[in-house]
Amino acid sequence: MHHETSPGRADGEAMPSATSTTKIVIKPVHLDKRGQNYSVSLEAKTLIAKTRNPTADACRRLIALGLSGRLEVWDDERAFPRMIIPDISKAAKLTVAESATQSPRIVPYQPFHSSVFATEAAI
Repeated sequence: MHHETSPGRADGEAMPSATSTTKIVIKPVHLDKRGQNYSVSLEAKTLIAKTRNPTADACRRLIALGLSGRLEVWDDERAFPRMIIPDISKAAKLTVAESATQSPRIVPYQPFHSSVFATEAAI
């Protein structure tokens, strides 16, 4: 697994190019009543330990790390990517939502606000 880069950082580390491809590996880690949980790795290091939405959550984490461009999502079962995301930045703005009455669908991502948790803790 590697990240194609182009020269440019002051510390000598290469910066991702506009056409770079980032490769992540997802692995199922736990099945609970809400569904399958996955871990996400980048260059053999854990990026996300547990998530039900590995691709979208990984895109947001990669953006936070300063990465952009194309994303390939791999697993340990296939000899090819299970998914290719052309633009990490665009995918980071989306998520998968489902409920007891609605099947999974792609929707705009809305982060949780810490005030929601503070209100619940006060109750």
